[in-house]
Amino acid sequence: MNTIKLQVGKKEVELPEKLTIEQYQRLRTTDNFDKSPIDFIVGISGLDRDEVKYANKKDMDFVFKFLTGQYLQNQTRKLQTIIEVEGVEYGLMSEMTSLNFGGWVDLEFLVADGVEKNLHKIMALLYRPITKKVKDGYEIGPYDHDEMNKRAEIFKNIPIEYFWGVSNFFFNLVKAYSTNMKASLEYQRTKEKAMTRLRMMTNPLRSLWKRLQDFTGRVLCLLQKRTSPK
Repeated sequence: MNTIKLQVGKKEVELPEKLTIEQYQRLRTTDNFDKSPIDFIVGISGLDRDEVKYANKKDMDFVFKFLTGQYLQNQTRKLQTIIEVEGVEYGLMSEMTSLNFGGWVDLEFLVADGVEKNLHKIMALLYRPITKKVKDGYEIGPYDHDEMNKRAEIFKNIPIEYFWGVSNFFFNLVKAYSTNMKASLEYQRTKEKAMTRLRMMTNPLRSLWKRLQDFTGRVLCLLQKRTSPK
């Protein structure tokens, strides 16, 4: 994925052209990202608050407008069965039954532990390296826990929109697990909380970006008033 260089104060920052999973996770842990330009830029860029707070105002106005425009307008929910990351092609597992027992155990943990914080691992569970291209598609190897963890670190940098596209498949996978496996009472409680959270994420752009766009509109309106000739 291509990167974009922006000048933030005296520091040059390289940002991906699309919002990544890691950036999204960082935003979701930033309490006031949809209310404060500073918190939004910190969440997107990974800069310290002081680096943003004391940067040149003109530069920061440009950075804020650029980031909101770049990341709000270039989102898609298109399902991609094959994704390429760092020159390697990964294929989405085509059938839920192709996930071995170890994969189902990891799925249970990732959902119960928190979907958003584990998005990179969930994507690494759903997508595995393509071992062979065939007439009707592709073949992928069996699920392996250790390989998933290695892959998850790489997947932090893939666009979050890849997950939006596969979220319905993931939702059905979780429902299938809940239906076909006997779970403990403790897991039932955590599963219900996780499923509620997951349902909220099945259409995340509608809620998350709507709030952020409303906030963006208010800030840009304020900036125009400040800069308009009297």
